[in-house]
Amino acid sequence: MKQIPTPKELLELIKSSLFKEIDIECVLTMSSTQKDTFLLEQQERLLAAQRHGMLASWLSDLFWTADKEAILITTPHPWLDEGYELKGPKEMGDLNSDEYELAEWIIQLAALSHDLIVHAPFPIEILQDGLDRIYEEDEDNFSYAHKPLIEWIRSTPYRRIAALVCYQVLDYETNKAIRTNQAIQDFYAMECWRQHPDWQSLDDCEEFIHTALDGMQQIEKHYDEGHAAGLNDEEIRVLDALYGFAPHDYFEEDFPRVRDLCKAAKDMLPDKPYVKSENGQREYAHKMHEAFKDIFAKYNTHYDPSDLTDLTPGYLDSWIYDKYYE
Repeated sequence: MKQIPTPKELLELIKSSLFKEIDIECVLTMSSTQKDTFLLEQQERLLAAQRHGMLASWLSDLFWTADKEAILITTPHPWLDEGYELKGPKEMGDLNSDEYELAEWIIQLAALSHDLIVHAPFPIEILQDGLDRIYEEDEDNFSYAHKPLIEWIRSTPYRRIAALVCYQVLDYETNKAIRTNQAIQDFYAMECWRQHPDWQSLDDCEEFIHTALDGMQQIEKHYDEGHAAGLNDEEIRVLDALYGFAPHDYFEEDFPRVRDLCKAAKDMLPDKPYVKSENGQREYAHKMHEAFKDIFAKYNTHYDPSDLTDLTPGYLDSWIYDKYYE
């Protein structure tokens, strides 16, 4: 059985492996703001050192498993208690006060390494003084609507960190689209993800940032133009389904059919309150697809929900599924 290192042995392992030519003791004389800056500098260095940020992964793996729901790599752990908090000085008795302060800073670096590499949300305040959370949940702060964060991604000198933060923003927006508009989800999948970048490569990072931010900006503009034309989010979703893709231009002659579809979906919902069930959803979907045929025929267009080559029925089916369960 592998022996668990003492707190001091773990510190020496980290220092010798990651900070051979770095005066890590400078942390002891830094202000909190200086420590944060040094943290980002060292995070960027670790990401740049090996392909795919392997040194940052190595540091993280000394503490937690490599997944979003981090689990302690060993129990007991030399530094962390079962609540994943740094143990008190008395519990790490072979570290002196200066070494304990270094451990406090290293654990912050390890935590950031973990969250960046596995794309887990984290408190964004660590990225820059003044870059505050705007939502209660950490994951919501990685939305494209968080404009200070988007500007940070565009302008920060830490380009590898920026690429990984941008990855989380795109991941957030893609997951939101899964719930709200599958045409947008498919746009992100086709236009923004492409080849997984190597976080060591500045060129890969810059290309990913440019592609992802450009794609999300297109979708933001798509919604803004739809709202300006008088459509709400649901109507935009239905119009995207009719086109089979997004973004696209808006033409007012399409709006009556969209609004008829939305009205039918609302009118055919069971009276509230109703017990939601899969059988109930299937019955509602069957009624809706029959109504869709009549509405499409009204506008001299064809609707065949059995046509597997047509994206529209699938997008509409997802919409009415969400409509039933909303």
